[in-house]
Amino acid sequence: MRRVCIIGAGVAGIVAARYLKEVSRVTLYEASSTIGGVWLYTKDENSTKHTPMYRNLRTNLPKQLMTLRDLQHESNSPTFLTHEQVMDYLHLYCDKFNINDLISFNTPVTCLRPDTSVDPVKWIVSTGNGKDEVFDAVAVCTGRYDTIHYPSVPGLDTYSGNYIHSKEYSTPKLYRGQHVLVVGANASGVDLTLDLNENGVRADISHRKPELLQGLPKEVIQFREPVLFKGDEVYFEGDSEGHKFDTIIFATGYGTNLEFIHPECLMETDVLPRPLYKFLVNPKYPSMAIFNQCCFVAPFILCEYQALYYRDLLLGKIQLEPYDSILKNASKLLERFPDKHLKYQYGLHLEQFDLFQELADVVGVPVEVENDMNALCSLYDMVHHDRRSGPSTYRNKEWELDRETVTYHMTRDWNKS
Repeated sequence: MRRVCIIGAGVAGIVAARYLKEVSRVTLYEASSTIGGVWLYTKDENSTKHTPMYRNLRTNLPKQLMTLRDLQHESNSPTFLTHEQVMDYLHLYCDKFNINDLISFNTPVTCLRPDTSVDPVKWIVSTGNGKDEVFDAVAVCTGRYDTIHYPSVPGLDTYSGNYIHSKEYSTPKLYRGQHVLVVGANASGVDLTLDLNENGVRADISHRKPELLQGLPKEVIQFREPVLFKGDEVYFEGDSEGHKFDTIIFATGYGTNLEFIHPECLMETDVLPRPLYKFLVNPKYPSMAIFNQCCFVAPFILCEYQALYYRDLLLGKIQLEPYDSILKNASKLLERFPDKHLKYQYGLHLEQFDLFQELADVVGVPVEVENDMNALCSLYDMVHHDRRSGPSTYRNKEWELDRETVTYHMTRDWNKS
C-alpha cells in the first residue's frame, strides 16, 4: 500500500487523513501538541507559538458552511460558533474517523524534497527529530495563517510607538485606558475594532477602501491608510497632521509558511504557492498537493472536496492535462485580478461554489440537500452582504435550511428581540 505523508493537523490535514487512509498508509506530522491548527487558542498557555485565535472570536461564516460530511454540528448551537465550539467539533471529527492514531505530534517538518532518481517520484520528508522518511505522496496542509505580514510604509521600521500584529491580539482587557488604532479592514480588522470598542476601549480603524465602512459605531474614526511613520506619530493619506496612538494593531494579513518546500519541488512559494492545478496539485509532480490556499472561501468545504479529488488522483481515477497546458492556464489564473496583491489572486468569493461543484462532479460524490451548491452559495452571499452592512449585528441572526425548497432562511434576529 502506498505511503502518504500529511503535513499539518488543522482542518485540511484531518480531513485529508480521513479520506486518504481509505486507500493509503497515512502518517500525519503536526508541529504542535494537538489538532486544530488556526482554531487552537493558545494565548492563555505558556506557548511560544501562537495562532491568530483570540478570546472573544466567533466565526464569520455560518456553521452550515463549516460542516463536514457525516458529522453535523450540535442542533442547539448558534449559527455563528465560538472558537471553542469549532475545536470541540474538530475533536469529535477526529474521534469519529479515528484520526488521532495517525498523528505524530510535536513533529515539525523541516524539509520536503522530491527524489527524482526513481519513477514515479518519491518524497523525502525531514522532521525536527532529525529523521528522514520516504513517501509515495505528500499533502501539505499547513494553511495560510502562520507568517505575519506588515505593510511597507516609510518609517515603520523606526517607529517608536507600540505596535503588534493581529495574530498577537488576545483580549481587549489588555488595552483598557488606551487609544488603539487597527490598520486593515478585512474581516479580522473590523472584528478587532468591534471587540475593542464593545469592551470599553477607544479604537479607531485605518483602511484603503474607497468608501467608509458601514455599520461601525459612530465613535469609531475611520482614517485613510498610513503613508508615513515618524517618531511616535502616524500620518494618513490626505492628512498632513500626525496622530498618536497607545497601540497600533496591524490586521494586514499573512505570508506563506512554506519555507520547508525544497526548490526541487518546482514551486514558487514566496507569497503564494504556484503553479497549482485546481488550486491544489503540483502539476510537475502530481503526487504532491498543497491544500487550502484560496481566500474568501468556506475552507471546510474546500478542504473536503480537495481531499476527495486528491484521493481519486492518487488512485489513478483522474488524469491531469498536459503540463504545458496547466502552466498556461495557471498564468491566466494569476491575471484575473492584475490590480490586486498576489496573495489575493486565489480569492474566489462566489466562484468557490463553481469549483466545489466541479470537484464534486469529477469524483462522483452525491450532493445531498445539506450540500446543495446553490443553497450554500446563496447563504454565503446573504451573510457576506449582512456582514458588510452590519458587522456588529450579523452574528445575532440564526439561519436554517428549508429542506423542501432547499433554501436557507433566517429563523431569528436577536437584534430585534
